[in-house]
Order: sequence, then structure tokens, then C-alpha cells
Amino acid sequence: GIGMATCLQLAKDSFDIVIHYHKNKQKAEEIRAQVEAIGQKAIIISADILSDAEIQEMVKRTIRVFEKIDVLVNCAAAVIPAIKFEDLVWDDYLHQLELNIKSVFSLIKAVSPQMIENGKGKIINIGSLSADKPISDWSHYITAKSALVGLTRSLAFELAPKGIRINMVTPGLISTDLTADVPEKTKLITAAQTPLRRLALTADVAGAISFLASPKSN
Repeated sequence: GIGMATCLQLAKDSFDIVIHYHKNKQKAEEIRAQVEAIGQKAIIISADILSDAEIQEMVKRTIRVFEKIDVLVNCAAAVIPAIKFEDLVWDDYLHQLELNIKSVFSLIKAVSPQMIENGKGKIINIGSLSADKPISDWSHYITAKSALVGLTRSLAFELAPKGIRINMVTPGLISTDLTADVPEKTKLITAAQTPLRRLALTADVAGAISFLASPKSN
């Protein structure tokens, strides 16, 4: 979804790309081929981003190949199960917090020393409009995305003097595989409530990330 569109857009912006995947190697290889067709270098790396050791290895390999990391885009995601509050257990919240907070914290922790050494870096997190306009049955996900707002704001403030600019792109509902379980009625209502009368496209989000990754956003 957003990750693929971002890889292709940043390749068009003349970035070399590191494509992270966990299990879907075939899709990662498809993206690599498309990035190389654009004319940029690309590597794919498998890693469990809930494992600090695998994150460290991913960062080390990236620096071995490309010597530095200019931009980190945190857009890993998973299908969001709709669970009514009376059926939620604390582990449901912990799972979302690990995916949306722990992974982002660990990735920033791993790349920031190298960015500080270079005197600059761009980090872009992906939020969710549901944190501002909640919908039913997503309490566990909305709680995690709300926490990501706090993490992003606090680290943006703390790391800015070191040359690292941290921002968040907060899209509304996007039509991707991850939102396949969202009822069609909900999608139609959401589109009707949007000024453009349509759902966001992955390319729309990638365009915003492109700006934030560029010197234009300095």
C-alpha cells in the first residue's frame, strides 16, 4: 500500500531505496524491480521490526551498501481487526502498541546516531485520522496511533537541534489490502464526508512523504 507507493515516489525523487519486508518477499522483489526500472539502486531486507537485533542488522546492512541513511519512513502496518470494546483484552492493545510504537521507537533509536553523525536526517511517521475522528471497534488501534502523535511531537522537538526533522503524515481512510475488511458502507460514508468526495490514494500519501523527505521541507 503506502510503502510501495512511497518506495516508487522516492526513487523518482532520486533516492536509492531499502525495501523492508517481513514475510512477503515476492512483493518486495516486485518493488525492487520497479525501483531499478526507474533508474535507482534498491535492496530488500527481511526483518521482524519487533526484534531489536533484526533492526540493528537491517541498519548495519543498509549502511554497508549505501554508507548512510538520509530518510526513514515508518509505514509498516497490519490488518486492523474490528473488535467491540466488551470483547477487547489488554493484549489487543499491547499488540497495537508494539506495532505502532515499539517498532517506530526501535527504528528511530537505530538510525538516529548515524543521522546525528551526518548532521541531518528526515524521519516520517504515518498516523491515522481515526486518532482525531474515532470510529467504533478500533479502540486498540486508535489508542496506539494517538500515542504515536505524542512520540512524534516529542522526538521532533528533542532531535531538531541535532539536524533530524521528524514529521507525521496523517491520511484518512485509504483503499488498500489492509482496509479490505472495512465495510463498503463505511467507505462510501467516509468518501462522502471528504471534501474531494473520494478516499485517499496511496500516491496521495506518497506525495506528502516526498515533500517531507526533500530539502523543500527544511
